Amino acid sequence: MRAYVFHLAWVTLLLACNLQAQQTTARAAASPDDARVTSVLGESWLTHLNRSFGDTSMGKTGRLGPGPQEQEALHPPPQRPIYSSRDGVTLHGSDLYRMNCRGCHGESGLGAPPEINSVINPVRATSVPLVLARMKEKGMDISYADASKLAQQSKTALLDRMHKGGENMPAFPQLSEAEIRGVLAYLYHLAEVPGSGSDSLTVKEPHVRVGELIVKSTCHTCHGAIGPNPGPQELMNGAIPPLSTLTLRKSESEFVRKVTQGSPVLMGTPATLCRGRMPVFFYLTDEEAADVYLYLTLYPPTEQRQSDSPLVAASMAMSSHSGQGPGSPSPPRGPASDAAEAAESERETEVERAAVSVMASMVAFALVGGLAFTFHEFKRLSPGNSSHTGSVATAHFDSSAPKHTEVEHQTVALFFEGTKRSSQ
Repeated sequence: MRAYVFHLAWVTLLLACNLQAQQTTARAAASPDDARVTSVLGESWLTHLNRSFGDTSMGKTGRLGPGPQEQEALHPPPQRPIYSSRDGVTLHGSDLYRMNCRGCHGESGLGAPPEINSVINPVRATSVPLVLARMKEKGMDISYADASKLAQQSKTALLDRMHKGGENMPAFPQLSEAEIRGVLAYLYHLAEVPGSGSDSLTVKEPHVRVGELIVKSTCHTCHGAIGPNPGPQELMNGAIPPLSTLTLRKSESEFVRKVTQGSPVLMGTPATLCRGRMPVFFYLTDEEAADVYLYLTLYPPTEQRQSDSPLVAASMAMSSHSGQGPGSPSPPRGPASDAAEAAESERETEVERAAVSVMASMVAFALVGGLAFTFHEFKRLSPGNSSHTGSVATAHFDSSAPKHTEVEHQTVALFFEGTKRSSQ
């Protein structure tokens, strides 16, 4: 009996390990480029600013969802998961602007002054011809070299604002250098900078990465990462559901409709369907909204930064010991350092993939071996096994064994006689 319980526990443990390995492998294989994806964490940007939703223009698109009487006019929600391509999606600079900037700065980039400044003039200030024209218009003739210096300073300030944020603008550390170049290329086009050309610069991203960009740059403006799930009366009082509860409050199809078209929400006491306060992000596609749901499902929001794997944790620990942790000042960056960082990130990604594959293989091998061993033991210990029966009988009637009463001998003899007949 003890052997049976031991083998059952061993098989259960192997099955659990195999399931965990499959989940880890699935996350690692979801896309070839999603190693940099991390969970959203911390309070919302509005909470950071100590600003209420009613006192800001941030995250507002100028369009609300339907009221209770209008919900029947909504398009039917999609019945199947919309995302399907494991190869990811190709994003233009205009797409990156939509996902990261439009929620506050609007379609044209003019913002909502005085709270949200326009991005047009800061972008135009990075162009040497436009700086010369502006100075000439003001009656100040400057040399081309001086104009170039001013334009370079403006570009540095613009990049610094995107990386570090400002008084009212959050930082965008989640954007890669390629993504920032895509956003800048579109901003040059939007600001009609001479020589900017068309919106042709593209990056290819996995679906979960698309969801991450939208969540961290748009959703996290108003929604905190974690917190209690507010009830109808709390919603009426102005509570905003945290990101950790969104996939619990809505199915994927309901979530997609809520984001792209809007839908009524239960508010107040007694709970009554109301229009709600959440803006409709009509400029996001159904597929992009589904990517948000995918990201929140695979990478649940958290209050503190957590490593997705032991390798990432080890990498962060090594960075901390070397003086390049989160609290250390960043060294000057340039094209060479960016390339080296990208190469190092790629090497770390390859090591992590290899480790996950090896772990999955080892768990699978152990599972197969454990099942084979368990099957062998079950077969050996089964009542129909004659060798096992003989050994047990010998153990019972061995002369060195304790003496039994006549009734005990007759009971054991009848038991094994019945066992032999059943085996025949």
